[in-house]
Amino acid sequence: MRLSALHLSVMLALTSSSALLSGATVAPASTASAVTAKNRPVLLTGEVIAKDSQIIFVPPSNSAPVVLRNFIAEGSKVKKGDLVLRIETPNGSNIEQLEIGLQQTRAKADSEQAKLEVATLEAEKNLLTARAALAKALVDAALPKSQISALDFDKYQGEKEKSERDLQVKQLAFDNAYAAINRKKSDAELEIKKQEINIQYLKAQLTLSEVRATQDGFVVHGYSTWRNERLEEGSSAFPGNNAGQVIGSGQMEVQAWALEADRIYLKEGQAVKLKFDALPGSETIASITSISNAPEEHSSWGYGRYFRVSIKLPPQLNFKLVPGMSALIEPVQASQQASEKRINKTGELTIEGEIQSRNNTPIGPPTIPYIWQYTLAKIAPEGSPVKAGDILAMFQAAEVPTQLANQKSQLNEKLRALEKLKLEQSEAEKAADLAVAEAQSNAEKAARKATMPKELIRRVDYDKLVIEKSLNSDLAALSLRLRVTQARARKAEKAGLETEVAKLQGKIDVLVKGQQALTITATKPGMMIYKSNMDGEKFTTGSQIWMGLSIASVADPDKLFVSAKIPEAQSSAIAIGQSARITIPGANLTVPARVTGLGNVFHSKSTSQPIIVRDIELEFDQMPKGLKPGAAVQAILSAAGTDTIAGAVKK
Repeated sequence: MRLSALHLSVMLALTSSSALLSGATVAPASTASAVTAKNRPVLLTGEVIAKDSQIIFVPPSNSAPVVLRNFIAEGSKVKKGDLVLRIETPNGSNIEQLEIGLQQTRAKADSEQAKLEVATLEAEKNLLTARAALAKALVDAALPKSQISALDFDKYQGEKEKSERDLQVKQLAFDNAYAAINRKKSDAELEIKKQEINIQYLKAQLTLSEVRATQDGFVVHGYSTWRNERLEEGSSAFPGNNAGQVIGSGQMEVQAWALEADRIYLKEGQAVKLKFDALPGSETIASITSISNAPEEHSSWGYGRYFRVSIKLPPQLNFKLVPGMSALIEPVQASQQASEKRINKTGELTIEGEIQSRNNTPIGPPTIPYIWQYTLAKIAPEGSPVKAGDILAMFQAAEVPTQLANQKSQLNEKLRALEKLKLEQSEAEKAADLAVAEAQSNAEKAARKATMPKELIRRVDYDKLVIEKSLNSDLAALSLRLRVTQARARKAEKAGLETEVAKLQGKIDVLVKGQQALTITATKPGMMIYKSNMDGEKFTTGSQIWMGLSIASVADPDKLFVSAKIPEAQSSAIAIGQSARITIPGANLTVPARVTGLGNVFHSKSTSQPIIVRDIELEFDQMPKGLKPGAAVQAILSAAGTDTIAGAVKK
């Protein structure tokens, strides 16, 4: 929340009167009705907001802080659907690993199913053999007892019963093997579906790591809540933070806050008078469009609670509003004449500023999956000039060498297992070919024996030869199916091991790339500028750095300008083209400059200084030598000679 300079004196009076109205003792109805808006002033504080603006929130992430990438430059025009911002996320490499894992799961499922099919074919082979054995036993058992000895008769009957029991066992084994294939197929489908859903989830998260414009407009950058600096490309931010806005057609409204005790004096449709700190002497009449149903707490203002009040501006204004301007709202019935401090248009205005570069390359640790903390081992001296190829910073991560050695060890083990598997499969393929040849040879032999004349051999022996012919023919056909299934099982097993190798190789590649990225070199000439941590201290050798945190930047010393902040109450005295003098205390130098840009919005100066300010940019008429980015300067601005707010920032 914010408090403008015009409102500070009012808040004290409101707080004391509110305490009386919100006390435990309730005044009689006659007394309460006597308190009206005519004898009790109601003043509200608020701000100008863009009615159709889109807030650019930093996307969610499993780590914090995150690095802002592809952040559209301040003031750039965007169209609906354009990429405005994205954050660095390890999901890309994770998705690749999961997709390899999915291939591995499919190969493993195919291998296991093929092995079960091999077992089923073996069970079918045993079942065919059992059926043939029972058929032979039935031939012998059918011999009349009178034609053979009692011993042989009992023997044949026993063989029949044994063959029947054996057939039941083989049939049950075949049924179980067939059912196992269906179970394994169902389990594999569930596992594959689970991994596919996980990949889709990560892809959705990867999509959520991007922010796209939901409307046409221009981009306005926000401010870091803990560094009190403008968020730019490469800046560090926390998920959920406000990184900026996409401001659309420029339709404005005022959002005000009414103290809980003042709610009874406000109603929808009520006329109010608006005054703006940034536009001394400018005021307009507007109307309240809505009031929130419940009050909200604002700890920065105190222990009171406030209702949100939306105020519609008139369609035509003779002055220009900028989002973020502070507004003083006063019901028309309670309007009173107030003396306002005016800016001395004939005097000069002195503000503090800082030399900055328009081209800054952020420096931070690389994004390595599952590595969250780094140690800053080396960093170039602050303010030192660097050229392309110079080492800017070196980071250390103890987990990287350990993980790399572990992954390489596993990879070597898998490669040895793969070579062994290839040799075993080569032998198994030869054995499968021999088994097929043997089965076909047995089928041919059985077929030749069954061609003997029926009259030359006993009927019982002839019937058995026919059974053997049928059995060996089925076994020969089964051996062909078995060879195909075994080949598929071997191929799937090999593919599964190869995907494991690819998965380990992918992890090693990521770690190697990350290890190389621990040493950061300059891509272009510039000057080293350090950044501060959360405690306000600059990063030094030995500092512990979290992933996504920028520790420094390389600034282009040939594209310097002065960045400053002008208090809202004095902003009407500033215009683009206004002349100024820049005093550089460290160099004991004063050089001429001009205002070249004004911020697109008003904002709080910092978390500890809630005063409302507007950014301004000044460029030197002639660039002095020896300037360094980050140096503090003073800007002395001459009178602007205008009461209007100038246009947007020049880019």
